[in-house]
Amino acid sequence: MEQNSMGIWRALWGWIDQPKKTLRYVVREPRWSLLLAPALIIVVSLIIVTVISAPALSELSLVEAERQIEAQAGSIPGEQADQVQTTVELFTSPLFLAGTGIALGTLGLVLTWLLRAGVLFFISYLLGTDNRFRQMVTLVMWTWLPFALRDLVQAVYVLVSGELPLNKGLSFLVASSDQAQNAGNIVYGFLSQVDPFLAWHLLLVAIGLTLTTRSTTLKTAVGTISYWVLTAAVGLAPSLLGMLAGSAF
Repeated sequence: MEQNSMGIWRALWGWIDQPKKTLRYVVREPRWSLLLAPALIIVVSLIIVTVISAPALSELSLVEAERQIEAQAGSIPGEQADQVQTTVELFTSPLFLAGTGIALGTLGLVLTWLLRAGVLFFISYLLGTDNRFRQMVTLVMWTWLPFALRDLVQAVYVLVSGELPLNKGLSFLVASSDQAQNAGNIVYGFLSQVDPFLAWHLLLVAIGLTLTTRSTTLKTAVGTISYWVLTAAVGLAPSLLGMLAGSAF
């Protein structure tokens, strides 16, 4: 009873100051409330950062689109040029970017949670533990909360500076002035994922694996690193696609 005496409201703060107790509580008997609580916080953080970033993103997108239109101005008839301009203004509007960003971002979160839960489920199985998949989904969502905090920090940055952070994480170490080139750089894509919030997330994952598998420190460390490597490889997919697109053209 002592392990389950925390409660949902205390757990929403406990993942910061009492991560071990909190993760033990949420994973032991995962309920719908323990799934929906972190999901709501994460999605709300996504909505906040997307809405606040939309005007700055709209401005950058419109400038880039107009630059491409000017480069092809000679090959586009006058009437079609007007239609293209109208279409560009629609698809680069803050409202459109915010709406699509929230919709695609939420879908991406759900798929990411399921994928990472599957990875942790497989790792816990290799460590000799018969955990339920729902437990791993719950663990992933609670260990994802540092990224929700990162979204809020980014929202504050955009709100104060009026600019988007161009180079996330440690990507500034290899960044160039050409964003298209950065998009196709695997090292840039990898370093963009590395920041203190990732370290916080991995620490929570390690604690969760320790609680759910009762493995040794070495096995838990290997399992956490394996989780990071596998999920980072999936996260590099956009950079790989950018590199393939660049080589094709």
